[in-house]
Amino acid sequence: MRLGFACSWDARPELTWSHTPWNLREALRSQVDVVDLGVEHPPLLRNAFKAAHARRVDGQWVSMWRHAASTRRFDEWTLRRSSARNPCDVVLQIQDLTTFDRPYLMLQDLSYDVLLDLVDRPGGLSHFPSLTRADVVRSAERQRAVYARAAGVLAMSSWFADHLVEVTGVPREKVHVVNPGVTARGEAAGIAAAHNRRMTGPRRRLLMVGKDFPTKGGEQVVGALAILRREVDPEITLTVVGPEVWPMNGAVPPGVDFLGRLPVSEISALYDSHDLFVLPSRFEGFGIAFVEALSRGLPCVGRDAFAMPEIITAGDLVSTDEQEELAKVVGQLLLDDSVYDNAFVGAEEVAAHYTWERAARQVVEIASGVAR
Repeated sequence: MRLGFACSWDARPELTWSHTPWNLREALRSQVDVVDLGVEHPPLLRNAFKAAHARRVDGQWVSMWRHAASTRRFDEWTLRRSSARNPCDVVLQIQDLTTFDRPYLMLQDLSYDVLLDLVDRPGGLSHFPSLTRADVVRSAERQRAVYARAAGVLAMSSWFADHLVEVTGVPREKVHVVNPGVTARGEAAGIAAAHNRRMTGPRRRLLMVGKDFPTKGGEQVVGALAILRREVDPEITLTVVGPEVWPMNGAVPPGVDFLGRLPVSEISALYDSHDLFVLPSRFEGFGIAFVEALSRGLPCVGRDAFAMPEIITAGDLVSTDEQEELAKVVGQLLLDDSVYDNAFVGAEEVAAHYTWERAARQVVEIASGVAR
């Protein structure tokens, strides 16, 4: 079987969608004949698309150019031409790039119908600041047409699989759950050493990893830290990784260690050196950072929304934006030995399941079932 691989790549392809297509393609190449179908946007064209679809939102210029009709047309034209020149049995496309004249699968972690659920809520589209309601409605209609002709949709979580069936109306038999793999991996020996440290010494170090600080609940986390330092233990600290510059007004608060952007290779060591991963995201397509933390035996705090309840097997969830709720949950977890034992025991199972090799095997099996 020849599998066509269709992806709209970033300027640095390996960074596309948090390394997901890059890592999946590499794993697939060891199991099946993979044919690359594109798409790449030359720098001049990329800049033209960005400029043409730039909007000023809250005093800043943003561009959702990948969602624009002109970008879609270019991607569709490129992929159909590439598909005609490179015959394959099945196409795996990352997201909803276009329809094909042969069986195709779509890999996604969310849909425009998910965004329609959020668009009328305050801050519901904070992760997509320049998209209007009309943009989302138009894109959802187009996306449903791509779903209708697909041989299958590969949902990265059970939560999203259910949403595709119950809200979008994709037939259940066409929806398959294919969890992603972990990108940030460290040495297995470090897990045991980190657990021993957490069980024998004070647990005070919180960790937050995410580029989109507001959407990830960053202000709530910083506020909860202040409460914890004032009312529980003044030695509790928070490490923040992801934003290029400190994202809140004023100086970095006491107790916060702001590291900015870090390469993936340095993230696993942070999981081992901290005591609790805190990320109460208001919007989360999948949440691979939770998996990375749990695979290192680090308990997590997320939000009772999206795929987070199914991912977080050791830790807890918050249900509001209240700093007091988050502080209470964090304070309780830091004192609960059983949570840390559960996280340590479950780390090996998490790491064994969330691999790109397993994901690739699932893709090949599904693709073989729909190949002509």
